[in-house]
Amino acid sequence: MKRFTTLVLSLVFAAVFAVSAFAQAGAQPTLTKIGWIDTGAFADEKEGVTKYINALKALDNEMKPRVTELQGIQTKVQAIAKELDDWSKRPANVPVDQKAVLAKQDEGQSLQRTFEFKKKEYDAAVEKRSGEVLGPVSADISKAIQEFAKSKGYAVVLDIAALANANAILALDPSSNITKEFIAYYNARPATAATAATPK
Repeated sequence: MKRFTTLVLSLVFAAVFAVSAFAQAGAQPTLTKIGWIDTGAFADEKEGVTKYINALKALDNEMKPRVTELQGIQTKVQAIAKELDDWSKRPANVPVDQKAVLAKQDEGQSLQRTFEFKKKEYDAAVEKRSGEVLGPVSADISKAIQEFAKSKGYAVVLDIAALANANAILALDPSSNITKEFIAYYNARPATAATAATPK
C-alpha cells in the first residue's frame, strides 16, 4: 500500500506541474524540467555531502564507547557459550563440576540480559542523537534542494532513493540525475548555524 501511495503521489506531482506549465503557456505546451537526486549518495565518503558525512562521523564517534561495550559483552557471552559447549562434549568418564556449569550458565544469562538492556539504551540514544545531530543538516539540505531546483528551473526534483525503497521506479532516465551537481552546489555553500550541531 505504501509503495502504491508513493507512486501515485509521484505521478500526481508530475501531472500537477505539467498541467501548471501547460496552463501558463496558454495553448503552447512546454516541457516540465524534472530531475532526480539519489539522497543515498549523500553519505558517500568520497563524493557525498561533506556536512552530512561529518555529522555521521561525529555521531559514530559519540556512540563508539557504547558499541565497544556491547561488543565486549557479546564476546564474553560467546566465550561462556563455547566453554559450556566444550564441557558438554567431554567423555562420560570425565567428571564435570555441575556447580561450575550452573554458575557459568547463570553468568551467561546475566550477561545476555545486560546486553539486551544496554542494546535498548544504545538504540534509544542513537535515535535521539540522530535527530539532534543529523536533523539540522538534513533540514538544511532540504532547503538547499528547494533553492537549487528553483535556480536551475526544475519544476520537480524526486528523491530516487525513497522511490527505490518503495519499489516505485518503473523507468529512469540517467540524464535526469542531478545528484552530483547538487552535491557540488551544496558543498560549495558556506557553513550555517543550522549545520553546526556538535555531539554532546
